[in-house]
Amino acid sequence: MRSRALSLPSSGGTNRAHRGRVLSPAQLLIAIAALIGCACSSDARAAGESAGGSGGSAGSSNPQGQVELGVPSGPDSLDFAPLVDGAVLRLETFGQGGTHVLLGVRCVGFGQRAFVSLRVRNLTDGTELVAPAPARPQLLFCDGEICDLVPITMMMGGIAANDADRDGLAIEISAEVHNASGVTGSASAQATLSTADL
Repeated sequence: MRSRALSLPSSGGTNRAHRGRVLSPAQLLIAIAALIGCACSSDARAAGESAGGSGGSAGSSNPQGQVELGVPSGPDSLDFAPLVDGAVLRLETFGQGGTHVLLGVRCVGFGQRAFVSLRVRNLTDGTELVAPAPARPQLLFCDGEICDLVPITMMMGGIAANDADRDGLAIEISAEVHNASGVTGSASAQATLSTADL
């Protein structure tokens, strides 16, 4: 098989001027400096965008929102009541088997949609349960800047060994919230489980 070199038509003296010519060390140095400069400005812009938006300076962190843990309240259990440290949370089954607790999360500064994840830790043996944030942001009920996610059902199966007494079990609940704009926030509280309703 024969290979042929392609030749481009000459446009004035441009092709002739560069044919067979090697860049001088000074020209080569200028070209390398220009390439490095382009790469550095792209990296700086990307770093600024990952820091929470275009124009962000290096070392800036994501904006912080406010997060508060709570429980459902009100006649329809759709209102938010703050979760006081040491509060008693009643385990419930809702007729489906399995055990749950009902929680709420208040978000300020996140807008109407946010990703909310929950973590519960058994303070006796360190067992943890995680309810990860869904793939799409959750719709929050907002009154001005204050937005609530109420109720949230947290599965509690496995928080303690099958033969362990869960009544009076000390737990720590943590919520982590973020939105598509990079606003983040978290909150945690300690509570005690009750089996009175089981």
